[in-house]
Amino acid sequence: MRRLRLLILNELKMVRTALPIHLIALLQPALMYSIMAGVLVHPTFDVNLIQPTSDAGQRLLEAMYEVGSPDGAAYIHPVLVEEGDPIGAGVVTVEERDHRATAVYRYGLIDSNLVKNLRNRLTAAALRVWDDSLDGRAVGIVEHPWLPQDPPYNLYFGMAMLPMTTFLAAALIGGFLTAQEFEFDTILEYRLSPVSPALVFIARIVRLVLLGWLSAGILMVVIGSFNSVWPNSIFAVALILLPIALVGGAIGISAGLLLRSSLPAFVVGLSSAFGCWILGAAFGLPTGFSSAYEFTSRLVPNSYAVELLFPRYYGIKIGNSTTSILALTVFSAAALGLSAFAYRRRVLGQQE
Repeated sequence: MRRLRLLILNELKMVRTALPIHLIALLQPALMYSIMAGVLVHPTFDVNLIQPTSDAGQRLLEAMYEVGSPDGAAYIHPVLVEEGDPIGAGVVTVEERDHRATAVYRYGLIDSNLVKNLRNRLTAAALRVWDDSLDGRAVGIVEHPWLPQDPPYNLYFGMAMLPMTTFLAAALIGGFLTAQEFEFDTILEYRLSPVSPALVFIARIVRLVLLGWLSAGILMVVIGSFNSVWPNSIFAVALILLPIALVGGAIGISAGLLLRSSLPAFVVGLSSAFGCWILGAAFGLPTGFSSAYEFTSRLVPNSYAVELLFPRYYGIKIGNSTTSILALTVFSAAALGLSAFAYRRRVLGQQE
């Protein structure tokens, strides 16, 4: 154990040999989240409305204030404007067409996704006006929120980034430094060392797991600062991210061993981390997307980690925890096995 401890300490000291790479791996996800949190969709949209001059327009304005989630979060923030004012994303006018009041939304230069969101909100306000006009004949709908409060989407986006962050740090650092050992011929020291290759491999993995946890911890602080929401158990989150760190570290080491060039190994670590993130519930739970995406998400470890992280942030269990734990165990064991095999062949086997 003393020898393993010394090897781990030596691995940690090697941070100084590639400080820029470590800073990128540790800080880039937190910086990315900070930027994205400012531009992601928020539940409340500013909707420009021409100052109403009719009863229908006034009723539409009042309905806009009422549209929101069951817990009271507003979906529309009406902004009264005058004719000729800059319309920005668009403007709503209430006009007489075929002798009936009609709400018309004229859009500015915006993308189709924003058009969909703005259209849905105008439709919700129009339906509210219609319901009010029916008096007691309207169909009553009682909404029962799934969660005690409506959390911001930024919270889910950040939570889903935690596995990617852990994976990214372990894969980038593991791949880059392993490849550099071949570029600088320091791999010769490992071939001549009397230390068991298993201990060297374990020390490298331990170091990558610690750095993956550190990167995730930095992101966790940023998420908590933005949303004032923290996981109910830091220890549980660390355990959930452990197999992700093992998979990322194993893929990074394998890339460095097989490619023996730092730049390609760096690219493999980066692309595999973002690939697993995009396919693994990056922007929403897989069940909310197509069946093809839901099936594909089961082929990467991130989606299972998100299922286990969800109750830690939202207090509600989703999916099958046993299945997720078994899947992460299989992913990490397979990745470690292949990486250990590659390590033995490249470091101790016959070389060109």
